[in-house]
Amino acid sequence: MNLPAPAGGRFRSLTRRIGGLRERWYSSLSLRVIVSIVAAGVMGIVIMGFAITAQVRASVFDAAVDADVEQFSTDVQLAQDRFGASAPSAGRTQEVANTLVASMYDPTRGVLGAVLLRAPDQPAMATQIFEPATASATRVRSLITPELRELVLESSEIGWQSVGIPDGDSIQPGIIIGTTIDIPGAGLYEIYAAYSMANQEELISSTTRVMWISVAVLLFLLGVVTWAVMRWVLSPVREASENARQLADGEFHTRMEVKGSDEIAQLAESFNQMAESLETQFTQMERLSKVQTEFVSAVSHELRSPVTTVRMAGQLIYDKREELPANLKRAVELQYSQLLNLDATLADLLEISRYDAGGMTLATESADVGDLVAEVIEAAEPLAQSNSVQVSFTIHGDTQAEVEPRRIRRLVRNLLVNALEHAEEKPVDVVVQANDTAVAVMVQDHGIGISSDQIEHVFERFWRADASRVRKSGGTGLGLTIAREDAQIHGGTLEVAGELGVGATFLLTLPKVPHSSFVPPIPLTPPAACEPLAEDEPAPESEPVPEEDQVSGGAL
Repeated sequence: MNLPAPAGGRFRSLTRRIGGLRERWYSSLSLRVIVSIVAAGVMGIVIMGFAITAQVRASVFDAAVDADVEQFSTDVQLAQDRFGASAPSAGRTQEVANTLVASMYDPTRGVLGAVLLRAPDQPAMATQIFEPATASATRVRSLITPELRELVLESSEIGWQSVGIPDGDSIQPGIIIGTTIDIPGAGLYEIYAAYSMANQEELISSTTRVMWISVAVLLFLLGVVTWAVMRWVLSPVREASENARQLADGEFHTRMEVKGSDEIAQLAESFNQMAESLETQFTQMERLSKVQTEFVSAVSHELRSPVTTVRMAGQLIYDKREELPANLKRAVELQYSQLLNLDATLADLLEISRYDAGGMTLATESADVGDLVAEVIEAAEPLAQSNSVQVSFTIHGDTQAEVEPRRIRRLVRNLLVNALEHAEEKPVDVVVQANDTAVAVMVQDHGIGISSDQIEHVFERFWRADASRVRKSGGTGLGLTIAREDAQIHGGTLEVAGELGVGATFLLTLPKVPHSSFVPPIPLTPPAACEPLAEDEPAPESEPVPEEDQVSGGAL
């Protein structure tokens, strides 16, 4: 047995359909134009149709009334002449009256009968005429209204009134026409005749039917023509839109076909000029970028050997610093510190050049991400102490994953050192949390924070939020750039959120199997919504992520 669908299901289905229609309406210019033109055409044609119908009906009705009144007047005038020509005898007068009433019954002409009535308040006359008895007399008498009799008696002109004439189970339109007639020797009488307007009504109905059928055909043709015109006009626009998408995808050779010299052709020419300009500029930028990359790579490789030699020599001098005078000892320590920074800068530049060349390979192994993070935190303890920053660390879930440990250590170290440098002696929270598909590492500080404008540039090369700040750990401005590359090569993501004066949150999410689909274990949350975690406090459970919000491997 089939059960009816619940009301809630029908409502949701109707809501989806309305939403689909609304989306279709706002996403299709041709649909809006076609519907608007057809709607305007319908309104205009309907108004004109009603006006024309009313005019036709009035014209046909007036013409029919004029014809019937004229025919009635002619018949009455002939009868009046006959009454005056005959001797005023009762028999002859009655015969003329009967002939008059009988002549006013001809259904083929729409004359449905007549009746002859003695006018009220007449004095006794020598000749008395009885009302002619016909089959239609009763029906005609029933159609005469007091208002019409009053009009006929008070006016010497012919009067008429529209009436509905019973015809079986239906009512057909008609009119009653009446006037007075003076019969010699008998006095004043009233004569009324009923005329049918059925033929005129049928004519009007047929004309209206044909007109509305023509209107429907006209509207259909209007819609078809509008659709064809819109398709013809919008075809170059759609082509331009598709070509613009191809340009956005880097296909700068895309061009539009120029046809004629109208506005559409001018659009195509302008688009082609823009595409050509973009292609030229992109080629120049690509060439400059390639030269820059090759220069950085070449310089980095060329400087690697002499810097290594200088660093080794500096290491020897640094190891002997205790044997040097105090003023030279301090100079040696500064020299060695700067040599280490220079060596780190060259290493970062070489790493970036490898990413640019696309020659990076991932050497993964099964490792515990939580243990790797713990190692980085332990190694950064001296920097945390020098900055008077307390680091809280929490692990939740199975954090085993297929990763390259060297890159993960470097990535987390970059995030942690960045947080320690900007914490302003406030706590830094590190949370490692895992689910079945991914492992997330959240590094959050509550220091100077970062603005929305700075977030857009935070992963750019050599960019610093405040270049005037003194960093105790050095830095080249490439750390976060390399960190994002390390996340992407695993098929993971590195995201940032923050607010000035509140802090910053960096969220690293790595799939347990590189470049596989995953659900983020932790949502990206600004520091304002996150309280610092105690050292022994478990990480909060993250809300389940809907299936449509799952992140595919490699997306950032």
